Amino acid sequence: MKRGAVVLVTVISALSLSACGGGDEGSETTSPSEWADSLCTSLGEWKSSIESTAASFAGGNLSQQQVQNAVDDASNATETLVGELQDLGRPDTEGGQEAQDSLDQLSEELQTGIGEAERAAAGVSSTADAAQAAASIRSTFTSMAGQLTSTFMSLDQSQGELKSALDQSDACNDLKSS
Repeated sequence: MKRGAVVLVTVISALSLSACGGGDEGSETTSPSEWADSLCTSLGEWKSSIESTAASFAGGNLSQQQVQNAVDDASNATETLVGELQDLGRPDTEGGQEAQDSLDQLSEELQTGIGEAERAAAGVSSTADAAQAAASIRSTFTSMAGQLTSTFMSLDQSQGELKSALDQSDACNDLKSS
């Protein structure tokens, strides 16, 4: 259970960090250090938002409106992150295009996850439905966080300038330690 929480936090952190903007719709390059700082800041913000949203499911006895509000909050945070990832551009490094491609794939996975959560919330018509939807949505959020963590860890395993920039970024180090 503790390992799952660490993975969730790491994933959410990674997503939040990647949301900070850089280039113009992903077509420009950004210095590796600026890119890493922006990425990790955005991922950290997303992580914080998703953790807050997930906490709103604690205690049970949720209403349809509470479930919908939580999913709306997560959807807004994810839309912001996806936009920031798209605007980030690619790091001006040898592996920059591969890093951008990884973030594009992550964006697609997060959008798919939010779609699943929105469908689960839309099906709520009773308190029993709300409890069932909340469990499904929590699972979806956990999966999304896992996707973020996996992507971030893959980027963190890169070599050269990108690895150095990620290692030297305070925002990335904060993300890794949360």
